[in-house]
Amino acid sequence: MWSATELNEKGGLVKRSRVAKRYAQALFETAKDQNALEQVQEDVATLQKEYEEVEEFKHLIDSPVISNEVKLKTFSSLFQERLHPITFRFITLLINKNREGLLPAVATHFHELLDEYQGVVRGVVETVLPLSDEQLNKLQAQLHTRIGKDVLLSQRVDKNLLGGLRVVVQDLVFDASLRQQLNKIKLRISES
Repeated sequence: MWSATELNEKGGLVKRSRVAKRYAQALFETAKDQNALEQVQEDVATLQKEYEEVEEFKHLIDSPVISNEVKLKTFSSLFQERLHPITFRFITLLINKNREGLLPAVATHFHELLDEYQGVVRGVVETVLPLSDEQLNKLQAQLHTRIGKDVLLSQRVDKNLLGGLRVVVQDLVFDASLRQQLNKIKLRISES
């Protein structure tokens, strides 16, 4: 979360988001032009995971106290051999421009651009119990038929559904939960 001072200094979250989108677009176009989308996508996913799961990496990226020189040296020692040169140069550019704090937003926007390019939409399926791989694949195939795009679903367990499932893809909601059915029955009874 950004402090009030940072919001004022940076011009707010909207400006940060626009800047992150521009950086993500530049990374995407460069990777596409050099036929490196798959590798750069893997790199971006790796960096995003590191940021979310490794507290020291998050601190390195977010800390205003750590100098760019130290950030560059540390980043180089950790990632220079692991990342595609496009990704590595991109991150060093972010650090040199004092924009490394945009990394999480850039990663999100990059994945959105890649999904759009590949004709993929992402969504969430909520169930009381996790679906098997077979059930998940079948549901994704049914949604593909209905939406006309490949659908990748992540799963979320929600005991409040009581049974059935609820799927959210973009701005579409498919609610076949027992809770929803009970609410419809309750509404019909109250209208009678």
